[in-house]
Amino acid sequence: PAAPSRAAPAATATSNKPSPNLFQLPEGARKSLDDFVINRAKDVRGVMNAIDDNVNDPWDIEDVWLIVVWHFAIVKGRRKVYDYLKERDPENTVEWERSFWNWLGGPMKVIGGLWIGMYLWDNGCRVGELLEMSAFLPTTIMEQFDRGMYTLAGGIIATMATDNYLPEILTDRLGVKDSSTKLVLTRLAVVTGALCTAISSALVFGLPPKSLLGFGGIGGLTFGLAAKDLVSNFIGGSMLAIMRPFSPGEKIYLMAVGGRFRGTNEPSVGGYLVKEIGWYQTTLIPKDTRPTTVPNGFFLGANVINISRQTARIIVANIRVRLDDAPMIPKMTEEITTYLTDHPSIINPPQRPIRVHCRDIKDDHLAIRVETHCSVVKKDPFLQVQQELLLGMFDICKKNSTGPAWTVLNTVGEDNRPWLPEGK
Repeated sequence: PAAPSRAAPAATATSNKPSPNLFQLPEGARKSLDDFVINRAKDVRGVMNAIDDNVNDPWDIEDVWLIVVWHFAIVKGRRKVYDYLKERDPENTVEWERSFWNWLGGPMKVIGGLWIGMYLWDNGCRVGELLEMSAFLPTTIMEQFDRGMYTLAGGIIATMATDNYLPEILTDRLGVKDSSTKLVLTRLAVVTGALCTAISSALVFGLPPKSLLGFGGIGGLTFGLAAKDLVSNFIGGSMLAIMRPFSPGEKIYLMAVGGRFRGTNEPSVGGYLVKEIGWYQTTLIPKDTRPTTVPNGFFLGANVINISRQTARIIVANIRVRLDDAPMIPKMTEEITTYLTDHPSIINPPQRPIRVHCRDIKDDHLAIRVETHCSVVKKDPFLQVQQELLLGMFDICKKNSTGPAWTVLNTVGEDNRPWLPEGK
């Protein structure tokens, strides 16, 4: 008998198998879409081939004029364009230092360096061929030098643009307001871009991946040992961005170490205003407005007081009371305590204590010490509140005393304690 046919069950199983495509285009539409994608891919490939041909176009001796014109554009042209646009648009208030044309100088210098390098390379190779010296150079580098240089320059420009414009994008588009967060994200993006640029450029130049990994390990160790301070400052800057002990715009107290920079204890310095946290160093502005740069590695082991993040300011006053007014001290302390408790700028217990007590007995006066905390932390408003409080406490002491506790100069062997009986 004939063997049973299995074609029909197989066809049935295939027809019952669920299709992963929820929506299927008609055959004609699918073919048109495929043709469109293939044609656009060919167009992109054609553009890439045209760019590659222009990249590999050798520089001739007479092409030096382009480098000269480009140098003029860097030195003079950018500022002329900025001034022209400033005249055309008087409402434009962007200063030159913060303008796009000032930043454009960096990428233009990268392109200028790229062109100079390729000009010297191409003409040097031409001379080497005449002298039959080209055999000493690797073939891969000879063929891929132009592509590698353009890859390196493009990566550097992209990294510079990321460092300059990413904080603005994070603020305007993503709503990131914290300066430390923007600093961390920007530096991560810049480091990632720099690593990708270095790796892709090395691969385009023809360096094998295994050699690249080996060179990265040995070269990284050598670089770390040779540039210990540089690495320390870079790590310090990264830790400042991550840990955020202070941010640009805040004020800090910083003590000098070994005369390397001026400390906060100097009268002309006071609190330092943090202007910028860079990759290598931090720029601080003291009271006398003389910029001070501190290597970031210093902050890895330094004690920094951030006065901008304090939640209260302490007020400490020492009041001298005449020895004859000792019976009035309980009333004085009680009235001062009530006065401070009722003041709207004073933080009351249990959040912060209010201490008003007689702390010491001197030869010529009694000492009342006042300790309290003020909720006003901005310096100028705080000084106004502190002045008001000190004058208020002065009025209370004046009302409950017979006069100021003048300093008494005693001669040797003289005793002016009034509570002792005469002759004792």
